[in-house]
Amino acid sequence: MKQFLFLLLTFVCIEAYAQHYAFTRHPMGNPVKCYDNMNMKEVRYKIYPLKEESNAGAIVQLLHSKDNYIAINVNGEITYVKKGYLAVNTRNYNGKTLCLYDQPNYDSEVVYKTTQEHTVTIYNIWNGWLYVCINEKNRDKVYGWIEPDMQCPNPFTSCP
Repeated sequence: MKQFLFLLLTFVCIEAYAQHYAFTRHPMGNPVKCYDNMNMKEVRYKIYPLKEESNAGAIVQLLHSKDNYIAINVNGEITYVKKGYLAVNTRNYNGKTLCLYDQPNYDSEVVYKTTQEHTVTIYNIWNGWLYVCINEKNRDKVYGWIEPDMQCPNPFTSCP
């Protein structure tokens, strides 16, 4: 029993310290507003997009999400952005299949599969999994959970 508890605590500690990243990306190409607190009233600063890089802004560390915001770490400062203003690229390179899941775990139903790479908008976070939206041309938007290994938070290069 002691060994099981030790392994469980080790796993929880590793997961708690795992760092997950994304990049700022306003859907209309505008600056992403970063707020002082969860009330989303006082703008601390804005992260401006790089127009030549598909409106991507800065790479930020994801902390947690709740209600209408996602807490992020930008250069050591915790700030808040509205859901839908962060994105990641998918890592299904060279024809690999990307799956979107119904829940943030591998045992849940796969709601969508694609071999195309995408930039996806983030709406929720759970233990490294991201609830995202894929907006494909000539198709309805598709929502689902993307596993941590299929996320590339760098908008400028592919991830290994």
